[in-house]
Amino acid sequence: MHSEFDPWHPSSAAIARVKNALTAPTRHDCGGIVEIRSHREVFGRNYGNWPWVYFCTHCRARVGMHPFTDIPLGTLADEPTRNARTAAKTLFEQLWRRADSPLSRSAAYAWLANQLSLPMSACHFGLFDIATCERARLACRQYLEP
Repeated sequence: MHSEFDPWHPSSAAIARVKNALTAPTRHDCGGIVEIRSHREVFGRNYGNWPWVYFCTHCRARVGMHPFTDIPLGTLADEPTRNARTAAKTLFEQLWRRADSPLSRSAAYAWLANQLSLPMSACHFGLFDIATCERARLACRQYLEP
């Protein structure tokens, strides 16, 4: 781990690499205060080499950070939203990871953005609400099971 960096002292080089950076959350929709927490505090152990999340003290919604920055990877997600994102992304990844897939990862995202009528910059599972996850999941299922 790069111990010289933390969310309060992020890497300027890492920040510069992030496209379409989101603003760090301070409050969640539930009204709860959002704090930076370590993975150890939230999950009981650290994962990866950047073990930090934004964490809502009221409803426990959370979102990770781009490595070596304080930039959120998406929007805060409570458990139902995290579950919906995981289910949709798992199905989506079959579009481009299958050996017989004609789609690259970027082509799969372009296809999904078109299916959801979203600009490419907004076609990120970390930004999706539950309804958008369901639309993505259904579109992927229709593609995979014609």
